[in-house]
Amino acid sequence: MNKITLFKIGMVLVLSTVSMWAGFKLSSVLEEKNQVPIIEGTVLNPPRALTPFKLIDQRRHDFRLEQFKGRWSLVFFGYTNCPDVCPNTLGILKQAYIDMQALKMELPQVVFVSVDPARDEPELLSDYVYYFDPSFVGVTGKKDQIDNLTKQLSAVYLKAAGASGDIKKDDYLYDHSAAILLVNPKAEFQAVFTAPHNKLGIVDGLQKTMKFYQAQ
Repeated sequence: MNKITLFKIGMVLVLSTVSMWAGFKLSSVLEEKNQVPIIEGTVLNPPRALTPFKLIDQRRHDFRLEQFKGRWSLVFFGYTNCPDVCPNTLGILKQAYIDMQALKMELPQVVFVSVDPARDEPELLSDYVYYFDPSFVGVTGKKDQIDNLTKQLSAVYLKAAGASGDIKKDDYLYDHSAAILLVNPKAEFQAVFTAPHNKLGIVDGLQKTMKFYQAQ
């Protein structure tokens, strides 16, 4: 076997190895792009499309499905008289928001949906969400309107008796979901962040989910 033949065989082996390596790398990249990320919660794949709803925000403007389109949204259901879960969660979202700004991330809108329309008038909601961050949105509506959105985002709430023990008195409470729901720019239910929450988990999970969404 002459030197030219040996050289040709060697080149074929080298090219074959390079081709296999490139194919493996491409396959790995594709798998990585399509892999559902692990977050402190669950990423829905495929996401669930939301249907039209109508609520009002803290300025008494309509808040509809269109307000979810073209941006990411973190949605949390609660009420202003909540003694612990709501203020703690909104405080954590505020901390996460500060970290997102420092990382120059695409900032989601934070939407706090009150399940207590009888007491949470828009003006009260405005003061409440403003305390945490002026950009946070407070939303409420009639019970059937709220229920339309809670069902779509798999959230639940239940009226319960307060300190008086009488559910009809004004000191009533609400047991409600503690999860933070993520809606993508197509107005689809994309992910659930489960409690207990922490700012690092929210920021990391949001980054991973955004990257996964963009790769689809």
